Amino acid sequence: MSRDSTVSSLSMVKCQCGIVAKIFTAFTPTNAGRRFYKCANPNGYKCSYWKWVDDPLHPRVENLIHNLKKENDYLHRENKSLETKMADLEKYLASEIEEKCERLNEEVVIDNEDVVIDKFKTKVDQIWIVIVMLWCCFAAFITFWVMK
Repeated sequence: MSRDSTVSSLSMVKCQCGIVAKIFTAFTPTNAGRRFYKCANPNGYKCSYWKWVDDPLHPRVENLIHNLKKENDYLHRENKSLETKMADLEKYLASEIEEKCERLNEEVVIDNEDVVIDKFKTKVDQIWIVIVMLWCCFAAFITFWVMK
């Protein structure tokens, strides 16, 4: 039987409300990875229809799926935390760059406008290089954690 015919036969199960039941996946320690049918109506209108799609899994497989789900959830939370820290760091660096640029403008006595502009561009370029390097380090760090 092809995968398409399997999916279509699975999706035609109707609950007690007479509508097609949705398929969900359990991630509890005792049923990790098992799919089940459940009423698709909104919370206030649901009937009590509920039925397993899959046969029980071997306990070792259930445990493995459960542990992988927990690790995946942890990594998603860690990634979100690191993204927040990175955004905060970018804001901080942007304000530091702006502050340094303002100080440079105040301290420079304009004798030769071209020389001042070249020095300013060089400083800004150096700061952006540092930002790019930090971003690359962060991306590598995230990749390391995701691949782990």
